[in-house]
Order: sequence, then C-alpha cells, then structure tokens
Amino acid sequence: MEKNEIHAKILEMVTPLCQARDLEIWGIDLLFGAGGRHKIVRVYLDSAHGVGIDECAEISRHLSLALDVDDIIPGAFTLEVSSPGLERPFFSPEQMAGYIGRTIRVRLDKPLEGRKNFKGSLIAINPPMFTLSDDSADFELNWEDVGKANLVYEHHDQGKPGKR
Repeated sequence: MEKNEIHAKILEMVTPLCQARDLEIWGIDLLFGAGGRHKIVRVYLDSAHGVGIDECAEISRHLSLALDVDDIIPGAFTLEVSSPGLERPFFSPEQMAGYIGRTIRVRLDKPLEGRKNFKGSLIAINPPMFTLSDDSADFELNWEDVGKANLVYEHHDQGKPGKR
C-alpha cells in the first residue's frame, strides 16, 4: 500500500474516534525510513479546549488496535499521538490563517532564489500561496513546494515573577 493510501486509511480510522471526543485531526505524518525500516506514524490532535495526555493515550490505544487488525502498515511501526505543540507543524496553508503576524519556519523541497530555508513573519495567505517577511524582504511561497512548515515559538519574557 502506498503512503497516500495509508494516510487516507488512517484518517478514515481516526476521524470517528476524534469526532466522538470533540477533537480535531490537525495532521498525520508518515515517516518511513530507507528500506521500510523505522516506520513512524504521527497523529496530531487539536481542539478549542486543548488536548490532554489522557485523550492522546485513549486515541492511541484505539487506533493502534485498528491498525493491527487492518494490517495496513507492513512490519513494525511506532505510533505517536500528540497535540501539535507550541511549534505546531502545518499540513496546509489554510491552517496558517490563525497565525498571521506570527513567525513561521519553512523548508522547501526545491530552492527559491537559491534558498530552501525561510523564517519570517507570516503576512498573507492566498492558497496555495503565502507570504513570509524577514528583515530583508518578502517571500511569496507556494505550498506545493513546501517540505515542512511550522510555527516558531516566541517566548515573550515579562520579567521575573514578583519583580516589576
């Protein structure tokens, strides 16, 4: 079974599990090493109220059983279920809409103007295109060229607690 088929089947399996718990599927990563070794299936969950470890563990248990019964991933694999975290990966440009003005890191599959890596403030989204601005210029990027994109966590230090 090809990666796209495996992805679709996992999405089909996990969707009802998440809907029953008011969770959103943020994305699914399939990381298969060379020769099919070191297979990792990552499922990211999100919700308006946040996602706790108990919810991740419950989804993981149910999904693991379903994957074992259907045997859609040949051989051994590791299943990871978690929230997207502070530096959440993006799986579509539409997911970035709530992050205008925030810093995004992007790695392209093929170079643009001699560069593959970009980090800057997200200033516009018009799928499949989006625009990042760094200190030197604005870069209009095509989502179809993106290998990886994620939010950059920026801690806003407000001083030491108790000191003003």
